[in-house]
Amino acid sequence: MSTTNTRKPQLIAFLDTETTGLDPFLHDPWEIAVILRVDGDDEEHVFRIEPDLSNATAEALRINRYHERTTAPDWQWDDRETAARHLYTLLDGAVLVGSNVAFDAEMLTHLLGRYFDQPRPWHYRTVDIATLAVGSLYGRAAERARRGVAAWFPRIAAAVGWPWKSYTVSRLVEVEPPAADVGHAALPDARWVRDMWDRITVPNAPLAMDDEQLAVMAGDALARLNGGRA
Repeated sequence: MSTTNTRKPQLIAFLDTETTGLDPFLHDPWEIAVILRVDGDDEEHVFRIEPDLSNATAEALRINRYHERTTAPDWQWDDRETAARHLYTLLDGAVLVGSNVAFDAEMLTHLLGRYFDQPRPWHYRTVDIATLAVGSLYGRAAERARRGVAAWFPRIAAAVGWPWKSYTVSRLVEVEPPAADVGHAALPDARWVRDMWDRITVPNAPLAMDDEQLAVMAGDALARLNGGRA
């Protein structure tokens, strides 16, 4: 008797959105990047959806360089409904991974809710990359505590600070965040999220470094946080 292999592909969506503000009821996502990983292979997708600017906040538009970027000669808007339906298909069943991904998910929920009765096609458990990175750092501290080096816990706590800042945590796992001239653009930020994920989850990543290497890393991070003083 033959059986059919019904294994579902592993879908991860590294995600970032640029928006006209922080309130999903008032503001719109206008640039959405998805790097869809299907069983280890990555596909990059970018959607540009013209927003309603009547409630936009000037600060949001300044940070993501809305006017500068959307007036470039090569800028083109996508059809809203076509983009939403394509996005829905891409995210169907995927695990969303992002920096403060709950914000991105809420923005997309309101966008997709215009066309779908079930506006959240993705897996119910999303992954915030900063939380994952901090957990991995504390995990390394726990390993050292079991070997009698409990001092690593306060070192990690001092290095990551509170509340956690994604760029600080990113540098602690040795992934440089996007530069100022490309940051707060959806695709570079999605690539950064993807790189952090790989740094943390791929075997033999730098988080598998020895005590001496970790000491140097934590010392460098503390020096940056204290204005050059370790």
